[in-house]
Amino acid sequence: MSPSSPMKVLDPHCKPSYAADSSLSFASAQLSECLQRCLTPQSVPPGLALPAAPPGLPAPLALPAAALGPLTPLLPPMPEVDMGVESSPETAEMPADKMTSALRSKEGAELIAGQLSCLSGPHLDAFCFELVSNFLSDLCRLSCDAFAGPVLCQLLQLPQLSPKLRRRVVMGLKGSLLKLTRDKRGCWVLQQALECSEGVAELQDAFKEELKGKVLSCSQHLHGNFVLQKCVEALPPTAVAFIAAELKNHALVAALDVYSCRVLQRLIEHSHSPHMAELTEKLLRPDNLERLVTDAYGHNVLRALLVHGSEDQLRRIVALFAEEGKLLVYARNRHASLVVDQCLETLSSSNLQVERGAVMAALLGEGSTSVFSLIALDRFGNYIVQRAIAGCRGGEEERRIVELLTLLGPRLRRTANGRHIMCAARRRFGSELLAAQRS
Repeated sequence: MSPSSPMKVLDPHCKPSYAADSSLSFASAQLSECLQRCLTPQSVPPGLALPAAPPGLPAPLALPAAALGPLTPLLPPMPEVDMGVESSPETAEMPADKMTSALRSKEGAELIAGQLSCLSGPHLDAFCFELVSNFLSDLCRLSCDAFAGPVLCQLLQLPQLSPKLRRRVVMGLKGSLLKLTRDKRGCWVLQQALECSEGVAELQDAFKEELKGKVLSCSQHLHGNFVLQKCVEALPPTAVAFIAAELKNHALVAALDVYSCRVLQRLIEHSHSPHMAELTEKLLRPDNLERLVTDAYGHNVLRALLVHGSEDQLRRIVALFAEEGKLLVYARNRHASLVVDQCLETLSSSNLQVERGAVMAALLGEGSTSVFSLIALDRFGNYIVQRAIAGCRGGEEERRIVELLTLLGPRLRRTANGRHIMCAARRRFGSELLAAQRS
């Protein structure tokens, strides 16, 4: 390159200018410029420029023959393109292997992502059509790529993307769902596909077929559990019954797992199939309940059941806290205390008045000692005390709580947890009632 040659900077966010009589389509020109930039870094290092075309000639679009060999002829102008056709135009497009190489390079992916962000209207439609037509045959490998994966997510997120073209991308994921589910980047592409209506329609049967027998291992996978959660949230309940059907035979194992417990929570929130009834029945066995309530992950499953479960399921969990001895142990436990807190909150708005009365009686006790007094200064139990104060009903419960607070008064004012309890009491009863009780 001559030092005196004029320079032209390639900007991925700018539309290149070409001669008015050029026979190249806008989309083809964009792809050619992207490839010219990302596939010949030795000719165009990042931050440098290409020599401008001589006066009177259109700007160069193809790569030097010495670098890549002859390119396939670019597309002629496409005045009206059906974005939903399954086959590409008969005229040759940019070679698919070169497009794949561009997407898998950092610079090429940034350039293509920039075009997806700045183009609009027919130009965006044509660009997306050529993009999909070129990478569709290598979609699985690109979905797992560090640079191409985010571009595919961006493409699926485009509101202007044709539904038929989006469906082509979603259908291209079929046959690779298990691999993508377990891949660090492929799982993001799958989740994005499930968020669009085309993904729900096209993938609901494919997931059942391709994940058959692998649901437990996927639910315990660092990345796979997120795909299963998205399936439960996005697909119809009948389409995700296979997930509950496979997990019901491993209910306790799944509930105690750091990742599987999340899938169970989504199932409890969204699914009501017969398989879910069998699954929750196994979780609510007395020996399993005792283990789940103090487990670091299992307690989250019980909290989900307290919020979304039936009255019968709620009644069986609440029975754990109706005895003073067990309630004292659970209220002082890091994980079980969260279940007790959720239990009190749920009972305050439920029809289970008898069960609520039993739990409050075990908490407030009689005489000068009670579970309430013993856990008031505990680092976990103090939250249960605050919940009981906020949700107490009737004159008898209020009178008993104010009495216990009066006995604890000096100790409460000396600690941070105690001061939080006193603030909750003032919000619930008012300062006058507390002052009158002390006097």
